[in-house]
Amino acid sequence: MQALLVVLAALLADNFLLSKLFGVESFFTASEKPSQAALYGGLVTGVTVIGGGLSIALYKLVYLPLNIAYLTTFSTVIIINAVICVIQLFSSRLLKKHINKIEPALPMISGNCVVLGAVLIAVHNELNFGLSLLFLLGAGVGFTIVILIFSSVQIKMEKAAPSESFRGIPILLITAALAAMAFSGFYGLKF
Repeated sequence: MQALLVVLAALLADNFLLSKLFGVESFFTASEKPSQAALYGGLVTGVTVIGGGLSIALYKLVYLPLNIAYLTTFSTVIIINAVICVIQLFSSRLLKKHINKIEPALPMISGNCVVLGAVLIAVHNELNFGLSLLFLLGAGVGFTIVILIFSSVQIKMEKAAPSESFRGIPILLITAALAAMAFSGFYGLKF
């Protein structure tokens, strides 16, 4: 039951994009087309689970016993960038057809706060390793869902043709505020 609550809290109540405002740059850059948003969200989810899992394992197996937990943030940033480099190597060798779609998103992921924030929140809440992985997965999937929603909303807004003063970022921010209010209805889901 706790595992389900952890995943639902990360997906809905503590959505990293709408309630914590982590990865907000994705509203403006990665959500132009649904296919681009899905790819970016999938990459963020993968980096969050893999890099975050490695960071939490390092924290639990090395940093806590040696009482050097203050290195968690620094090492997590290094691990995230190492995972992104491995993805870049993997995609350039095996996914040559899709490299033009994957490569531009990788630098944005290295600066995305969802990955680092999910690790630090899992460490702060003292979740065990299994629940931490579920929390990381929920954070990545929740991020992906919101990015997909906003890519669809952007397409609808372009067709709706709002007034000149609301076009672009202003209407997108208003929509984000309304979505954040809608997601706040799930705020009672805490682990």
